[in-house]
Amino acid sequence: MRNLIFVLSISCFYPAAFGQLKTKKYLRANKTPEKVIIPEHKSHSRALLVDGDRLLTGSADGSIYLIDLNSLKQQLLFQQPNIKEIRDLAKTEQGYIAVQSAESSKVILIRQNGEIRIDKSDLFNAVFLDGLDVKNNTGFLMGDPKDGFISLFKTSDGGKTWHECEGKIPAMKDEGGYAASGTNVQIINDSTYVFVTGGMTSRFFITYDGGKTWKDRVLPYYPGKSTGPYSICFSDEMNGMMVGGDYKDKDIKLNTCFYTPDGGESWLLPENSTRGYRSCVISFNGVYYSCGTNGIDVSLNNGVDWAAFADGNYLSMTVWNNYLIASAGNGEIHFYYLVEP
Repeated sequence: MRNLIFVLSISCFYPAAFGQLKTKKYLRANKTPEKVIIPEHKSHSRALLVDGDRLLTGSADGSIYLIDLNSLKQQLLFQQPNIKEIRDLAKTEQGYIAVQSAESSKVILIRQNGEIRIDKSDLFNAVFLDGLDVKNNTGFLMGDPKDGFISLFKTSDGGKTWHECEGKIPAMKDEGGYAASGTNVQIINDSTYVFVTGGMTSRFFITYDGGKTWKDRVLPYYPGKSTGPYSICFSDEMNGMMVGGDYKDKDIKLNTCFYTPDGGESWLLPENSTRGYRSCVISFNGVYYSCGTNGIDVSLNNGVDWAAFADGNYLSMTVWNNYLIASAGNGEIHFYYLVEP
């Protein structure tokens, strides 16, 4: 498969690795969260964004809240009755971009002066948007296929204007993205973007020229309408991690996550995998965290080994100070102490 190297391994127990990762210590320490926020919206949040000492949440009911992480005061920033499922948030130089995921998705701009603008162009009509990433004022946005091509968009002015990426990618049958946490895309540097797709075919894509041309790698996820990679995270230009599986069968561990040591040229199976389906993976201070419907796992060695970190049903994660912040399926926001690498 295009010179793609895969390491296949039988799921087994590695005492040395698990001893090194101190699994029992983490589970014991994280039996209950250090802190819990019960949002006023009482709806689960797939979009989390930390901006200084403030946390923004985008929720299934369409609300966007700003929470002061010191006082825990909550402020409603946005909500309209005809807009549900805010599944991604990103910061720009002028404010924030929010993404609604629906059959005809919407992109919402929230300026620092309080101005709110909903993109009403035809660009996103009949497109289900899956993931957004922004660095400075450059944004990359991916959505499900339309007219036979994967939907790829770019902005260079903080979301004021969007245009389709020059490189067109024909979609395979029943191939698309997953908007489980808004983390299936990433801008690695000014010209290098990555994203993943799943379904009956799972693929990894990378561009080195800002979306003009793309390279792909076929991934060994089991084919299915709910299977494949759900989230991707590169900690640097060479080391990356993708997680996923099947949200309908959360405890299956085989072929749910893969790591790369070479910038995406090869994707390798961990020696000790996550505990099942995972919807989000992030990296902080050399440590990977991955969450899903049966808990949070941690890796201290670039995804080669994973160990249990906390139990529970979690959708998305971010980091603030020395805390890992995770959104729970019941709508709560949980705080855990970060691992010291």
